[in-house]
Amino acid sequence: MIVTDKTEIQKKCLPTTIKEGEEIGIRLLDELRKSDSGVGLAANQIGINKRVCVINIKEPIVLINPEIIEKSDEKFPFAEGCLSFPKDKVKTERYVSVKIKTDNHEGTLSFSADSGDINDAFECACVQHEIDHLDGITMFERKRSSITIKREGKKIGRNDKVLIASGTESKVMKYKKAQPLLEDGWTLVEA
Repeated sequence: MIVTDKTEIQKKCLPTTIKEGEEIGIRLLDELRKSDSGVGLAANQIGINKRVCVINIKEPIVLINPEIIEKSDEKFPFAEGCLSFPKDKVKTERYVSVKIKTDNHEGTLSFSADSGDINDAFECACVQHEIDHLDGITMFERKRSSITIKREGKKIGRNDKVLIASGTESKVMKYKKAQPLLEDGWTLVEA
């Protein structure tokens, strides 16, 4: 049974062993097969507070204790749904590419949305969505910002340069490159 209580879904999951993670992965894939539209599922969505999730787009993948260790600067818009919130759709922004490490795969796994294959884009967004679940983050917290920033009455374009700051550090860069930093706590100083 899929958990639909948002407060339960927002609890950060605990690490697990490979053996326990594989058992949870089997349960997750079984539950996912019952869904008409689901492509991924995290352990806390079935009431298990462990860092295990699965995605099943091109092939079933079980991820035990996954962590995103590298992400691109660029993001892409993505319309997301969630088995825990079946009536909701949210337009999010996900990283174009991520590298993750897990306890059950050697090396790193790479996911990228810029290959031109729609299934690659789905996998890339899905793995980020499921790891977010394990960190207690829902798609609602990733909702794409609709704030329009203006300069002298005109909207700032993606290629316009802006000044951003974090603590004592500041940078001048194109607005499109600054957006991920702005979402990670940097502030816009000069538009």
